[in-house]
Amino acid sequence: MVRYLTLFLMLATGSLLTGCDLIAPKTEQYLLRGQVMGTTYMVKALDARGKVDKERLYNDIKNSLDEATNIFSNWEKESELSRFNASPSTRWQDISDPFSEVMVEAMRIHHLSDGRFDVTLAPLIDLWGFGPNDDERLPSDLEVNEALKQVGQDELLEFRSQNGMQSASLRKRKGTVTINLSAIAKGYGADLIARKLESHGIENFLIEIGGDLLARGMNERGESWRVGIEKPNIEGGSVQLVVSVKDMGMATSGDYRNFVMKGGKRLSHILDPRTGRPVDHNLTSVTVLADSGMRADGLATALLVLGEKEGLAVAERENIAAYFITRIEDGYQTRSSGAFDRLMAQK
Repeated sequence: MVRYLTLFLMLATGSLLTGCDLIAPKTEQYLLRGQVMGTTYMVKALDARGKVDKERLYNDIKNSLDEATNIFSNWEKESELSRFNASPSTRWQDISDPFSEVMVEAMRIHHLSDGRFDVTLAPLIDLWGFGPNDDERLPSDLEVNEALKQVGQDELLEFRSQNGMQSASLRKRKGTVTINLSAIAKGYGADLIARKLESHGIENFLIEIGGDLLARGMNERGESWRVGIEKPNIEGGSVQLVVSVKDMGMATSGDYRNFVMKGGKRLSHILDPRTGRPVDHNLTSVTVLADSGMRADGLATALLVLGEKEGLAVAERENIAAYFITRIEDGYQTRSSGAFDRLMAQK
């Protein structure tokens, strides 16, 4: 995911936080920053009543982030996901409620995108140099085809649940299959934090994890949160469009920041599970607004893999609020779905 040019970073006090410090300015704005799941996070919360137990709020947020890491991390060997990946078993394995919640959404997005969103891409992620493999050569056709044998969410995974999200279990159809949830877990992490904030009676807040956002209520000026979508260039620092965000998640997937050079070629980290290769179309950035951080996160990746034509068609069919930026010969062109245009007209 790419990072937003968020317009809320400078507080009236001029203070910036390091590590995991929590402060409460006179305006009762609480700012928390730190690291989670291999990236950074920031939470800005406004407390109109001034009755929040700041220490308890801090601990609850930290515990939510620790929970997300302990479930979804591909780097922590003892995380729930890592243990599932390491197991060669093809029997049903019980999974936690958060794992189940994310898998339900991953399956939904997989199907509506005709398989372009796929959580079994780990072998290809590693092969193309976006995991531990730092080999500078281009993979051979044979290597790509071998990796593709371990990819296929529908064919290689089975998911079942009873009583809604309760008592869910997951099964590999092939013992060597692994799961990578990096394209959806950060958004879910924002959703977890939101639940904690709401449990403290906080109704106005903005959460950012690795560039994925979740906004509720109003900012300190009594307006919708205003967020800038970056122009898709390597240098960064310039805004393509400023949008108002309220009571929704927002995520951008782009090919212009996270890439590798192999064989003299610039390769996007966005991989197409149909071909086993990085996407090579001209769509460079997709921003999605949805009712949760998790949904926005996964949909942005899915639409970017699809490309502008197919991605826009899916967005129109599924009523997804999406904004597309495509490279053209003399710069960029933008297109947006009807749902996005209607949403912007309401702000």
